[in-house]
Amino acid sequence: MTLLGIACRNIRQRLLTSLLTALSLALGVALVVATLVTGGIVKQAFESGSGLGYNMIVGAKGSPLQLVLNSVYLVSKPIENISWDFYQQFLPAAERPDGVDGTFAASTKTAVPICMGDYYRGFRVIGTNTAYFDRLTIGDGRPFAFSGGRNFRNDEFFGGVLGATVAAKLGLKPGDPFAPTHGADDGKVHDPFTVTGVLARTDTPVDRGVFVNMEGFYLQDGHAKPVEGEEASGQRTADSGEDADGSREHGNREHGKQGQAPLPFAQREVTALLLDTASLPGLPPELMAMGLRTAINEGRDGQAALPIAEIRLLLDLFVRPLELLLLLVTTLVVIVSAIGILVSMVGSSLERSRDVAIMRALGARRSHVLVVVLIEAVLLAVGGGLAGWVLGHLLVGAIAPLITTNAGVSASIFSAAPGAELLLVPFLVVLAILAALLPALAAYRTDVAKWLSS
Repeated sequence: MTLLGIACRNIRQRLLTSLLTALSLALGVALVVATLVTGGIVKQAFESGSGLGYNMIVGAKGSPLQLVLNSVYLVSKPIENISWDFYQQFLPAAERPDGVDGTFAASTKTAVPICMGDYYRGFRVIGTNTAYFDRLTIGDGRPFAFSGGRNFRNDEFFGGVLGATVAAKLGLKPGDPFAPTHGADDGKVHDPFTVTGVLARTDTPVDRGVFVNMEGFYLQDGHAKPVEGEEASGQRTADSGEDADGSREHGNREHGKQGQAPLPFAQREVTALLLDTASLPGLPPELMAMGLRTAINEGRDGQAALPIAEIRLLLDLFVRPLELLLLLVTTLVVIVSAIGILVSMVGSSLERSRDVAIMRALGARRSHVLVVVLIEAVLLAVGGGLAGWVLGHLLVGAIAPLITTNAGVSASIFSAAPGAELLLVPFLVVLAILAALLPALAAYRTDVAKWLSS
């Protein structure tokens, strides 16, 4: 019989003890795998916000991290609003009513406004314009795609686009109405919007957003900024023939719903701007972004934040320490399980001593005895480790719907952390060998004459 066969026979002879030892190790490995995979998913959720077709966010003065969390990840509360005039400073002449380039237009490739403050059945409602889906991208330069319907038009004041998670959870499809609530889910119910399109899954926070035409957003109760001379301002906008986005169109066109006119510029504010900065030929956009950020932050109208920098800060301050703590705890569980291998093998040392003595009497060398014990420990470690690896992925698959709903990142039983997981098996083998050294050395030193004569 080979040494491997002898080790397998020893495991079968103590089957219950061996199974319990392998089970404890499997549970520890499952916790490690689940921690590694979910940690990777969390980092993916944060890092996914750094590639949505913009590299800067402009908002009111305050915490830049809060600005990023609110604007990119649709969590936390808005700091404050910035004025419509400040937003116009990022637009080129063709998009401004006065036909003059804004102060920051030369440094801006795309400026997309967003307005926040409403909810729909637990999901954030974001007022914006068509540029969000027409001009921004999903990282890698990939455009947004629609699994059903289309983007709303600027003249569809009460049109809306749903993220994939929202549509799937609420069962909405193009053509269905939905009515946001003001400030919270139990707030005042606003006028209904109509779903014009459902986005294909992006595995980003966009999947958890309800995007509506900002023109309809402004027309809801409580969304207009109170100013003096409100009626005169409204009359000025109507007389000038300007559309709500600052463009001019001649002729009599019915706006929005039931002929509602767009809100005057003087009564508008935006929560934040998503900027894709321009770049000089041969130079990266980040170079232009640094100068633009400095210019904005030195002013009094708002602040500029770089999402990638804030995301890295968030990961360094909160996510990575928490991940390391959880990994430390689960690693300790694995070490305790490995000690279980030691206890199991030491506990059977009396029975093992007689077997070893018989092996030695039949011609086995001391080194053979030592190797058999180590092989037995390695088999238990590898068997328990593989079972724990499978169990860990099953655990991730079981909580995958919860991760997808709350993090906006798809997760499944096949989600993995390849680099760290590949190190598990070698780590377990080394750990098992260390745990089995004591009983192996004891078997190595067994007195053959003593045990055969007793």
